[in-house]
Amino acid sequence: MRDGAVAVAGGRIVDVGPAEALGARHPGAPVTDLGRALLLPGLVDAHCHLEWSLLDGVLAPSGFSEWLGGLLPLRARMRARDHEAAARLGALRALRSGVTTLADSGPMGAGAAAMAELGLRGAVHLEAFGRKEGGAARAAAAAMAERLGALDEVAGAGVRVGLSPHAPYTVGPGLWAALAAEPGLAARPWATHLAESDDEEMAIGAGEGPLAELFAAAGFVPARWDGPPGASSVERVARAGGLRPGMVAAHCVRLGPGDPETLRGGGVAVAHCPRSNAHLRCGRAPLGALRAAGVTVALGTDSPASGGDYDPRAEARACARTHAGDGAPGATDLLRMITLDGARALGLDGEAGALAPGRRADLLALRPAPGAPGDDPCAAALDAGTVVEVVVAGGEPLVEGGRPVRADADAIEAAAREARDRLC
Repeated sequence: MRDGAVAVAGGRIVDVGPAEALGARHPGAPVTDLGRALLLPGLVDAHCHLEWSLLDGVLAPSGFSEWLGGLLPLRARMRARDHEAAARLGALRALRSGVTTLADSGPMGAGAAAMAELGLRGAVHLEAFGRKEGGAARAAAAAMAERLGALDEVAGAGVRVGLSPHAPYTVGPGLWAALAAEPGLAARPWATHLAESDDEEMAIGAGEGPLAELFAAAGFVPARWDGPPGASSVERVARAGGLRPGMVAAHCVRLGPGDPETLRGGGVAVAHCPRSNAHLRCGRAPLGALRAAGVTVALGTDSPASGGDYDPRAEARACARTHAGDGAPGATDLLRMITLDGARALGLDGEAGALAPGRRADLLALRPAPGAPGDDPCAAALDAGTVVEVVVAGGEPLVEGGRPVRADADAIEAAAREARDRLC
């Protein structure tokens, strides 16, 4: 829509249309003229790890298990305040990229306070780990519910605290089932890493391969999931009842022929992370098959530890390159994957992801690059030279003129530098 406008009241969008018509329908309302700009919904990052923001460029591209072997010692050295500094830096980077809603997964849940502090919306999934069974699994699930309750107290009004059984190789069927049965967890948002690599497939199926060897060297045993020979991770987890409506499954690269339909039938959305998949040499996710099966597929930036940068527009450009020549989504579809489809994946359809009356006033204004396509606003929005000018979340300006107005960016970056210097 050329010369379009959005009317906002009480943190919500109340009207959308041509600027002249909105001016007539809302006489006397204050007007902000953005000039030559693209106005669109705040971006949605369907899967990221704010707590790994300090690791930009630390772990070179490598196979999945080799990469994980490099990450684990760094994680072991991180203290609670390091996780907090990292989460704040990650949230700041996301905000500067035009993100207003994101789904964070982390071992400490530090993203809850960081998102609340910076004004971001979405979900924080606290990661669970373990192979416990029976009573021990039930006790672990109850303890996890208490941890999530504590995070509720620091999360902002727009941040939902949820759960992430980290992955099938780190969480066994017994603990996974106990988490699902725990009353304090069942109704919360869920996310997981699923079918990310063939290393995962070998580990959970036969207890073999590089991932199993990595765990054995550290004195651990990867979780095993039942299934016939050659069964995929999705099939094994589905057979055990591990899929659940509303879950966001990140990556989903190693899918069997019927897995897209299984995910769709289970009500599972997929966060596609093409840059991370390439960085970890996991392969290319079957995006076309997932979309053809009716799975909601959004884009996730993962983290700087695996090649991401919390910028969904950059992830969209990477998605186009990854699937070039194989039915790559066009600019309109890519923009939809980082707005409306992202909101749907996170269970926020009707709240975020679109400029429509009744939704939160989460707005992004972009200044088009000089050479950006003038006749295709979606392509212009994704152009690498187009820059973030204004970010508004719930009606509150968070970025103006490309600069954060609420966050103390200097203090956040100084704390992150101190933590990174000590770790790396």
